Amino acid sequence: MSLSRLLTLLDDKRQQLDQLTARSAAGKDDRLRIYCAKGCNNCCFLAVNSSFTEAVALTGALSEQQRYSLNDTLPQLRKISQQAENLKQFLRLYRQQFGGCPFLIESGNCGIYPQRPLSCRALLSTRNSSWCAVDFAELHPQEKEAFLSSLNPAVVAFPTHYLADSQEFGMELEAAVVSEMQNAFGVALSGNLLYQVWLESEYKLSQVLDGGFSATRAFLEERQLDLPFLLQLRGTD
Repeated sequence: MSLSRLLTLLDDKRQQLDQLTARSAAGKDDRLRIYCAKGCNNCCFLAVNSSFTEAVALTGALSEQQRYSLNDTLPQLRKISQQAENLKQFLRLYRQQFGGCPFLIESGNCGIYPQRPLSCRALLSTRNSSWCAVDFAELHPQEKEAFLSSLNPAVVAFPTHYLADSQEFGMELEAAVVSEMQNAFGVALSGNLLYQVWLESEYKLSQVLDGGFSATRAFLEERQLDLPFLLQLRGTD
């Protein structure tokens, strides 16, 4: 399978997920309300993971201004990656220090909406968007207990307030895209969306994939691009 066929597969997966999220947002279950709306962007301050295929698709759609905005964020992204001692700390530092997705536009809307990754498409809030900005580690224990007790574990990805069905389906679809990449090239790459887009934009990493896992790993290591918490690489050779 070529890269172009992987991109076609990705389009199919996006459509499948969009159909599910559209049904959820339309309120097919009267007991369930999705609060996501145009202009609410607190989730855009969270670290976003994706398959490398999604990063390639996005790279090809970026404007020059969006490329500049992305490049401006890379020093901070590298710093956070190197500061963190574990994934949990990385995610928290990212939220506190990174400053939001560089693809947000002045209105607060997503500037890459048609090309946004599966993980963004799958994140549907069952609470007011203000909850998407809360750092639960800083909540008073009583507030945290009250919030958790208000959630329906049969609906949400407990202990979060995000819809479980869409997240589970999104992760399933993303895993399928990653698996197909490994079948096609002998290497599977995923990780932080912004970092992968930058790698494709600056290094044309997709052109290295034909060499398989060993060649891709060597390429990254030689250039000291295999930063912690930003890339996950696996292969068959």
